[in-house]
Amino acid sequence: MEVALDLPYSFPGGDPLSDLSPTARRILEAARRVLARDGFSGVTFDAVAAEANENKALIAYHFGNKAGLITALVDSVAHDANKALANEILRLPGGARRVRRLIDSHRIISSDVAAYRVFLDLVPHILRDEDLRPRLATLYRWYRDLDAWAMAPGDPAAPPELDDLCALTVAVTDGLALQHAADPGFDLRAAYRLWERLVRTFLEAGAAHAEGEPPPRRDGDDAHR
Repeated sequence: MEVALDLPYSFPGGDPLSDLSPTARRILEAARRVLARDGFSGVTFDAVAAEANENKALIAYHFGNKAGLITALVDSVAHDANKALANEILRLPGGARRVRRLIDSHRIISSDVAAYRVFLDLVPHILRDEDLRPRLATLYRWYRDLDAWAMAPGDPAAPPELDDLCALTVAVTDGLALQHAADPGFDLRAAYRLWERLVRTFLEAGAAHAEGEPPPRRDGDDAHR
């Protein structure tokens, strides 16, 4: 059963679609299709209005200007991807199973080439926009916080470098997604299996250090699953 995104680190601003009218949702979905098909430069009020079969004045009414529409696009893409991730990990208790599911959820996100093409088309324009750039930074902070909560929810033994590990996990997800988008034959599963082993080793070493014990050793079969 799907759960709401009411985690300790809830999506900034809440579900970006929850307060939108049916017309605004149709416009936003049309904008996503235009962006995927024609790129950022193709996202004009005229093109989106034609795609949505709506009057372009309604776009300004619901989103203000193009920056407002792009902000809503970024939020909807990020929310959709991470809602799936949250729904997966919330069903599991903390520990190795949750970490494995978290890493696998990142792999699934990286494998969604269509969604990442949309995101990567937006990023250069967002980074040059003084109004949009802080929103992207906020979303990345939330993404890292969600990973930290999934890896060590309220665990006092969590290593102090956990935030850095989560930043690396986000970077790995983006980097592997880019490689997979460029080369569909790229082996995402192998890369993520290695990343899972590295993450688990790091977390176990941190827990062992907190307890004053040597880090646990896994047998060869478990290390290569």
